Amino acid sequence: MKHNASCYCGHVKLVAEGDPAIQCLCHCTSCRRWSGQPVTACVLWPEDRVKFLSGTEKLHRFSITGHAEGGKFSCQVCGGAVCTFLPKARMYDIFGGVLTDFSFWPTMHINYGERVLSMQDDLPKFRDMPERAGGSGELLTG
Repeated sequence: MKHNASCYCGHVKLVAEGDPAIQCLCHCTSCRRWSGQPVTACVLWPEDRVKFLSGTEKLHRFSITGHAEGGKFSCQVCGGAVCTFLPKARMYDIFGGVLTDFSFWPTMHINYGERVLSMQDDLPKFRDMPERAGGSGELLTG
């Protein structure tokens, strides 16, 4: 199964193949500042299952850490956020809102230690990230 995504204007298009590795709600400061939201919908796929179909010449990469590979990608035409590449995990985080044919069902909260909005649900709440994604795997309550 293939899942399509695009920026706001549709200039940048990408596709993710198969089921995502992780569907989550992210509470990190970086995602909050990038999206302007208290929580972001994140869907992560291994890098080898994500392909850019068009608009790569209009992709803008921003990396606050200066890491040569990682960063947040947006469209230079509309400014719309597209995805983040996580070099440590070798995954693309495609923002849930840019997926055009995907039903988002989060299975966990990540970076809950940085939250500004507490969530009342039964999903696991990781202080940072699950171990399989390069985090500590530590769970929090509340």
